[in-house]
Amino acid sequence: MSEGKRADGRSPVFAAAEYRGALRELPDVAAWENLEPPQLSEISVPPTHSKALSPETTIVEGMRGAGKSFWTAVLANDTTRDFVAAEARLATNQQLVVRVGFGLDLSGDDFPPEQVMEALVASRQAPDAIWRAVLLRHALKLLGKNLPFDDNWPAAVGWVAAQPAAVAEMLATVDRELAAQRRTLLLLFDALDRLGGDWSRIRGLLTAALKLGLECRSRRALRCKFFLRPDMVEEEDEVWRFADSAKLLHAKQTLDWRADDLYRLVAQHLANSPAAGAAFRATLAQHLGLRWSAAHGAYPLPRDLPPDALRWVIEDLAGPWVGRSATRGFTWTWIPAHLADAKRRLSPRSILLAFREAAEWTEQHQRSDPRALHFQGVQQGVVKASAIRVRELQEDYPWVEPLLRALSRSTVPLSVDELAQQWTPACISESLAAAASKQRLPPRRYSSAGGGNLGTLLDDLVELAVLYPTEDRKRYNMPDIFRVGFGIKRKGGVRPPR
Repeated sequence: MSEGKRADGRSPVFAAAEYRGALRELPDVAAWENLEPPQLSEISVPPTHSKALSPETTIVEGMRGAGKSFWTAVLANDTTRDFVAAEARLATNQQLVVRVGFGLDLSGDDFPPEQVMEALVASRQAPDAIWRAVLLRHALKLLGKNLPFDDNWPAAVGWVAAQPAAVAEMLATVDRELAAQRRTLLLLFDALDRLGGDWSRIRGLLTAALKLGLECRSRRALRCKFFLRPDMVEEEDEVWRFADSAKLLHAKQTLDWRADDLYRLVAQHLANSPAAGAAFRATLAQHLGLRWSAAHGAYPLPRDLPPDALRWVIEDLAGPWVGRSATRGFTWTWIPAHLADAKRRLSPRSILLAFREAAEWTEQHQRSDPRALHFQGVQQGVVKASAIRVRELQEDYPWVEPLLRALSRSTVPLSVDELAQQWTPACISESLAAAASKQRLPPRRYSSAGGGNLGTLLDDLVELAVLYPTEDRKRYNMPDIFRVGFGIKRKGGVRPPR
């Protein structure tokens, strides 16, 4: 069968040049670094995220790129929040007002920015007073009440620390008044790893914030939502050693993305493409019987689109196989398998980058291909996505890079002894120095144990899903998303770039 034909022998439905051009316009999905909301056409709500976005969910866990800061920006904006509430069918009995308790904003309008937070901690202000000042200030302003302190963070925190009884009474009062008005104030917390440069400071601030979140669950009109990294959501960690913390953890939701959730992002982009959107919507209406409804100028992908219909779309664009036959793998399963980390977690950023790069490569090297994406372009797209994921890992966890760089040209899986040969004391010292120089956190278990224990370092890498033990638990393997980017080999795997 010709590679330019569909598996059923027909030519592709989607015109190659038109849709390749649309895929080349996929957004530059860099990390979300502020509170600016996305365009409505960029928002797709996976079914598994609905509970995470509910105002009644306090703890939301998500790895880098899972959407923590994206959803914070979406929920903090009235227009995008209403759009998501309608798409995800989020039910609420009260009017929701959302404010940010901590996040990616340097203005200092809604919470103490990093430098002010550092100064407050250095002046020995209690973490509990900091967060109560943030909550009380938002609640009083929402109700149009005068602040009992000067409107700057040191004054607010100082007053709250000195007036605990008055603060408790004020919080009870604003809770009653908001409930009487059938309004709920939801406070969002994101990017909490930027609270400090070491785990001890972060633990103190994070624990105080979580205690306040737990307290708010007993109130009628005050709620908190925390978007946390996986290494902040470990039950045995000191962060969670306070009464009834299990009530928060047991109701935790995770920002997981299934493969078809990610393919939906690609399809939604095409449905809203200025160049190809109308033709794409018409084609799916004709071939799949889909009915499209515009919402504020955007075309959300119909929620009832079945996975096999989505697979039809992806295979028409990229072909059924990642090669000239099925021996190299099926496109539908191959792409997510090679973009997942060791815990099989997927990032929307990775798949959008992979498709955009695949379109760029095809345009440059296989322009006459009858499909929008050539299979070699798909392979190159995955290599590019791997490189970006590695860069993100280096930004968030600089201590990982020297360790994995030391394994370059090695072949996984590796035994503990083989890893120990590469991870010399000098290599580990470089790893810890990398975290310190970039003011990022060191490996949690290794640094908490005082260092010197390779087992805790391995546990930290397994927790990050960079490594995973083999079935006999005698060696450690590495998923392609990280292995390829660091030039580490595996028999039969995607070849690292030279």
